[in-house]
Amino acid sequence: MAFIIQTVDGVVANKFEISDKPLVFGRSPKNQVQIDDMAVSTEHARIFTEQNDEGQVIYILEDLGSTNGTFINEKKIEKQQLRHTDAVRIGWNAFTFIDENEVDLEKTSEIKKSWIPGVYYTKDN
Repeated sequence: MAFIIQTVDGVVANKFEISDKPLVFGRSPKNQVQIDDMAVSTEHARIFTEQNDEGQVIYILEDLGSTNGTFINEKKIEKQQLRHTDAVRIGWNAFTFIDENEVDLEKTSEIKKSWIPGVYYTKDN
């Protein structure tokens, strides 16, 4: 499952699940993600799914001809595949793309106590 979270000053404000239907961003109330911001076009951008050559579901962000553009990691895009933790900007609104299928949980590091009082360390294998 994938979703996009809207953040305001680093705090999660909204969370939108991405399904088989396109998720459309814009000022109009008919959009799934309505953004009350004059820098955002009526229908600004959309996220939709496709299958890649291996048959895996991928998520595409597409600008819908907006006035001020759509950005992934502060790079203006027309149409681009989203990757886990990509920063998306629409107008002055910040979003983060989360793809639970791409989450790579690393092994937890073991904390070891040094012979020096109050000093701890981790040992990478």
